[in-house]
Amino acid sequence: MSKIFRFLMTMLLSLMAVAVPAGARGDKPFAGKTIRILFVTDPFAFATQKIVDRLQEATGATIQLEVVPYDAVHQKILLNAQQKESAYEAVSVDIVWEGEFCAANALLPLDGLIAASKFDKSDFLEAAWTEAQCQGKQMGVPLQPHPEILWFRKDIFQAKGIKPPETTDELLKIAAQLNDPKNNFYGIAFNGARGQPLGQQVAHFYAAFGQHLFDDKWHPTLNTPDGIRAAKYFMELKKYAPPDILNMAWDERARQFAQGGAAMCYEWGARSFMAEDPSNSVVSGKVGYVAAPHAPDKPAVTPNGEWSISIPSNVKDQKLAWEFVQWFTDKAQLKELAKAGNSGMPRYSIIRDPELIKMYPVFPAVDGIAKKGQLKDWMRPAIPEWPFLADTFGTVFHGMLSGSITPEQATKKAQDIMDAKMKEDGYYK
Repeated sequence: MSKIFRFLMTMLLSLMAVAVPAGARGDKPFAGKTIRILFVTDPFAFATQKIVDRLQEATGATIQLEVVPYDAVHQKILLNAQQKESAYEAVSVDIVWEGEFCAANALLPLDGLIAASKFDKSDFLEAAWTEAQCQGKQMGVPLQPHPEILWFRKDIFQAKGIKPPETTDELLKIAAQLNDPKNNFYGIAFNGARGQPLGQQVAHFYAAFGQHLFDDKWHPTLNTPDGIRAAKYFMELKKYAPPDILNMAWDERARQFAQGGAAMCYEWGARSFMAEDPSNSVVSGKVGYVAAPHAPDKPAVTPNGEWSISIPSNVKDQKLAWEFVQWFTDKAQLKELAKAGNSGMPRYSIIRDPELIKMYPVFPAVDGIAKKGQLKDWMRPAIPEWPFLADTFGTVFHGMLSGSITPEQATKKAQDIMDAKMKEDGYYK
């Protein structure tokens, strides 16, 4: 009986180890506390929702998780900063908002807390860590890096002897070759929806053609030969895109690809779970991932977005908030989030984990791009005017893709609008 008893106890302990996130056993670090979190509707938030009960059990805390869309998070953080006391202990922040939030004193600089706690940043992707800074201050801890890479149908490419594209010219050639609209199969999917989705895509394509959006004195540099090349590239891509491309945003383009409707797709690496989940994807196990293609005469660069976890400047208990941020971004908790569906990870130890690589083949691709120093964020400058610029791009270029204006007219219109905005905001006269 004793052997059977010991066997049963061993099995029970094994089950308990699976049910409770690693690193969360032992003392409950936040027993009796209430921790309020504001997250955006993105993979890390969905994964957190799945295991929030286990996180509460592990921490002893009551975790109040609020998950809202992109624009709502932005607005809520700004409104929260105007209150006497924060409604949240932690919030998710898109790094392109850092400049605006710094100007509004919405977030707490973490440098002092990091130094006092001897927080080890060495396991974080270098680009991810620095991108969570504003004016040299650390405003958050990386939570979900978002390199926009190229997904491609590995099985089709191999069957036809096609190599993944490295340049924009190669991509266009392959898109034309594989485009088959009669069978509802298209060469490429991308963000074409008006506003922020298209605005981000425009900025990324400017980067592919080596064009920065501003000079060193913050004059817009949008109506340039390389800017016009980027606009014309957009028009060429549209020839091989689904007919509803002008309504396609982040999730729609991924779904088009996951349902077998496109040969290639510009998409965030962190959304690769949409292609790899066999219950929702017909292309699971058939997808390859490579760096974003660049113009033949320009250096390789992969646009990197990022969600960080930050602390509001008016938080009541800084110690509690910081201890939770440390705990939540520990590799043990991040691994549990990966297992729950988050395929965007900021730590090397996670993206190099053999168990997780089997779940997310995108990890080695991101690791390789990072090693080459190609992850960059300059194409989406973290200044207060970025949301306005993205909306301008997303409106003006939507008109271009709809056929109402030419690429040359689109780049000039965007230039004129942003020049007036930068003058109005006092960057220059």
